Amino acid sequence: MATSGNNVAVALFGGTFNPVHNGHLKIASELAEFLSIAKVKMIPCAFPTHRQKLNISPQQRTALLREGIGNEYPLLDVDDLELQRSAPSYSIDSVIYIRGKMDTDAPLYLCLGMDAFLEIETWHRWSELIDYCHIVVCDRPNYMAPQRGSLHKWINNHYCNDVSKIRKNSRGYVFFCHLSMLPISSSNIRSNIKYGLPIDGMTPSRVIDYIRTNKLYEK
Repeated sequence: MATSGNNVAVALFGGTFNPVHNGHLKIASELAEFLSIAKVKMIPCAFPTHRQKLNISPQQRTALLREGIGNEYPLLDVDDLELQRSAPSYSIDSVIYIRGKMDTDAPLYLCLGMDAFLEIETWHRWSELIDYCHIVVCDRPNYMAPQRGSLHKWINNHYCNDVSKIRKNSRGYVFFCHLSMLPISSSNIRSNIKYGLPIDGMTPSRVIDYIRTNKLYEK
């Protein structure tokens, strides 16, 4: 998808996926349906700039993501564009790259959890994102949108609560999306593996098999 002249909307769902879990897959699938997207591009971050060094490689995290999607999530697709870079991964670079392959009138959505969105002012060239895409913010337990300050003011300048309006425009809006969230985290999965606790039901069985076969997260 997203070739030159393509008027199909694109949604981007980035993350470390360390490892991917059922919460990631569920919310990405719901976003595809809510935004009327043919595919959501799941983009593993190769060199995350706001996280400590990860304990498995970008290639392994991408393999886990492919295993997690399998054939059960037809609305999701893996895009490894950030793995092609030798430098830190910046969202603005990915957004500009994908926008350049799309029809100028097609909507592009950057989908973030509320926890990530609250740190967006620390991102490289963060304020330029809105020039290339919409920012769709998904609820996360125990996180709320700011009620004051510079980010609150910026949100007010770009806020839209009408999903039909953002579907008709290619970029420029911040939209808060209220979808169901599963109480699962990658850190809990890693902790369970480290201490020999089960992770059944937290991530697809194919992911569990890959983790066990390759002895990931055991140290």
